[in-house]
Amino acid sequence: MRKARIATVLGGIAAATLLTISNASAVIFSVEQADDGPWDGSVPSAMKCVSNSVGKACFREVGDWFEIVDHKADGHSALVAWRSIYPESQATVRQGTIWNTAGFQTYRYKNKDFSEGYILEFRVCAGEWGNKHVIDSTCSSWTTTRS
Repeated sequence: MRKARIATVLGGIAAATLLTISNASAVIFSVEQADDGPWDGSVPSAMKCVSNSVGKACFREVGDWFEIVDHKADGHSALVAWRSIYPESQATVRQGTIWNTAGFQTYRYKNKDFSEGYILEFRVCAGEWGNKHVIDSTCSSWTTTRS
C-alpha cells in the first residue's frame, strides 16, 4: 500500500513537471541576423513602421518582410523585437529579435513566415549583438498590425 502511494505521488510530480515544461516551451523564440538582400522582388506594398532615435523598423504584410535601419552611430546594433499573437486567446505564440549588425544608416531585411490573421506587434531597439542583449530603455513603443 505504501509503495502504491509513493508511486502515485511521484507520478503526480512527474506529470506536473512535464506540464510546466510543455507550457513554458509553448512560445517559439528566435534570434536572427538581418540580410543585406532587399525584398523578394515583388512590388512593394504598404508597410507599418515604428521609429525612434535608435532606428526604424517596418513590416510589410505581403510576403512577411521586415526592414531595419540603424539611425545612431553609437556602436550598438539596431534590432526589431517582434511577437505573434493568436487573436482568440491573446496568447503570444512566437516571438523573437532580428538584428541589423551592419551599422549606421544601413538597411537590412528579413523574410519571415507568419500565420495569416494573427496579431503582430513589433518595436525597434538598440542592443549588443555579441551577447544578444536588448537595451530595453532604448526601445520604441510597440506597434500593432496583422500578419
